[in-house]
Amino acid sequence: MRIHFRKSCAIAGAVLALAANSVAHPNEPASKVDPRLQDEIVAFRKSFQSAGANRDVVALRRYFTDDYTHTHTTGKVDGKDARIISVMAGEPTVEMAPVPEFRLSCFGDSVCIARALSPIKRGDGKWFDVRWTQTYVKTGIGWQIAVSQATGLLSTIRGVP
Repeated sequence: MRIHFRKSCAIAGAVLALAANSVAHPNEPASKVDPRLQDEIVAFRKSFQSAGANRDVVALRRYFTDDYTHTHTTGKVDGKDARIISVMAGEPTVEMAPVPEFRLSCFGDSVCIARALSPIKRGDGKWFDVRWTQTYVKTGIGWQIAVSQATGLLSTIRGVP
């Protein structure tokens, strides 16, 4: 009985510590994204797309953190170099795709998460919608993409969007 009581106290203490920590360091996104941050991310994406269209590998290297990863709709995981090669080769990527839906949440002034939807052309020439996220971090060299992932919506396969 005494051991059960001690375990319960330990668990309660851990829960209280976590709760206190979450109050001390709130991480809820602002209900409205600071327009300055929204503008910075939009400018970042436009600059990225320009570098991609111009096949500017030097610029593209600055847009990703060194430990960047992207998880494809297939589950394949690319690092920074593989992603740059995909962009340089003109492969369909969420970074270069049109974005009919884009929602941004920011946590402070240095972390923003995009939740978006883009039509992506598959290898067989058909298109499908992809829901994707990207985490942007502000580092000493400016905004960079730290991680991204894409989920294909197979029910949306069609011809040209």
